[in-house]
Amino acid sequence: MSASQPRVLILGGGYVGLYTAWGLRKHLPSVPMKITLVEPNAYMTYQPLLPEVAGGEVEPRNVTVQLRRALRKVDLFRGRLQSLECGGKTATLVSIDGEVSTVKYDHVVFALGAITRTFPTPGLEENAVGFKTIQEALYLRNRVLERIAHAAATTDPLEQAKALTFVFIGGGYTGVEAIAELSDLSKIAIRSYPTLTRPQLNWVLLEAADRVAVEVGPKLSRWTLSHLINRGIDVRLKTTMTSCVDGQVVLSDGDTFDADTIVWTAGMKPNPVLDATNVPRGPKGHVTANPQLQVIRDDGSVVDGAWAAGDNAQVPDLTAAKQPAYYPANAQNAVRQAKVLAKNLVAAIQGEELIEYRHKSLGTLASYGVGKGAAVVFGIRLKGFPAWLVDRTYHGMAMPTYARKFRILTGWAINLFTPRDLTPITATEHPRDEFVTGMQASEKTVPAKKTDAG
Repeated sequence: MSASQPRVLILGGGYVGLYTAWGLRKHLPSVPMKITLVEPNAYMTYQPLLPEVAGGEVEPRNVTVQLRRALRKVDLFRGRLQSLECGGKTATLVSIDGEVSTVKYDHVVFALGAITRTFPTPGLEENAVGFKTIQEALYLRNRVLERIAHAAATTDPLEQAKALTFVFIGGGYTGVEAIAELSDLSKIAIRSYPTLTRPQLNWVLLEAADRVAVEVGPKLSRWTLSHLINRGIDVRLKTTMTSCVDGQVVLSDGDTFDADTIVWTAGMKPNPVLDATNVPRGPKGHVTANPQLQVIRDDGSVVDGAWAAGDNAQVPDLTAAKQPAYYPANAQNAVRQAKVLAKNLVAAIQGEELIEYRHKSLGTLASYGVGKGAAVVFGIRLKGFPAWLVDRTYHGMAMPTYARKFRILTGWAINLFTPRDLTPITATEHPRDEFVTGMQASEKTVPAKKTDAG
């Protein structure tokens, strides 16, 4: 590495990784640097629209951004971090084909995001699914449609009840948005089956706290609770799931029932790959950062060449009245932090002064299905259709790249005039099954070769 061309290593291709790379790329070639982004996936996912993917309102591909196309002049390393040593500024990477390599860097950006936080609940690993990836959202859409079809095909009332019971654990806005979208989908789908009725659908939302959707504030949280109950969703507050072995759901309130679909949306935690580094971290595992988004030690000293933002970072909120305070992990902060981080990293290379990240929240948005939602925008509380409209407008504009904005906005427009697609494409989960079955059948029917004696 030459002093004239420092190497910048960006770990993660989510909001922070994408927007940091974009911000740095703008300064090329006036500020010479080699930018490498490490990400196992070929795309970035716009997670706020995953509930609409699950509900069939948005095409899965339209909430992704192809990293290689979006990040020209950036070296995309398809793989993951294996280990990192801050003092020596070295990182060990593993490519998607298993090749291990060690790289030196001048600056590293921790943009590894977060993963689903789970607890050691019996049966959870075998029977539940999360709701953070596009694969999970698409799987749940297919799962709901397939379970309704299964219920219509059986005459066993217990089997029907199990197939039509859907349990969500976690009543934050992710869980509420997801269950709202999918319950709407199920109500539309069940109309196609004369042997089934809407009251047979059993949607259950479990929340350990005393309210749901706390992100929208106390008043809208109470409205959200009433709204969900009025839509036929069984909301259990101050309730947890103690077991789900073989799909038998056992609750802390003593209730027990069978469910074919269990979805875990009960919080997030920093990416555990951070355990393979010696980067300073806070009490909950987040990388500790200062207002300039530099990684800092417990004594406040800066770790040279290390930066962090987004869900894997603990960034102080200097705008809060009560201190200490930290910014919540959401897309609104991740995107804005990434832009400041890119500016500061370039400033550090050029020996210039760094700026602090300061951002007053614009508000909180939650969509509960078409025409329904809750929002706080600049302190103004909205509910129902106005909140949903603001939510759609914001996310339609916030989606990265003009091509994806156009596809999402036109898709929504088309949905106004066409019925929702209810085709479950479950065969994509095991695409080789039909081919293998055909081969096995062919092998059985191939006549034996005649011998000379015959």
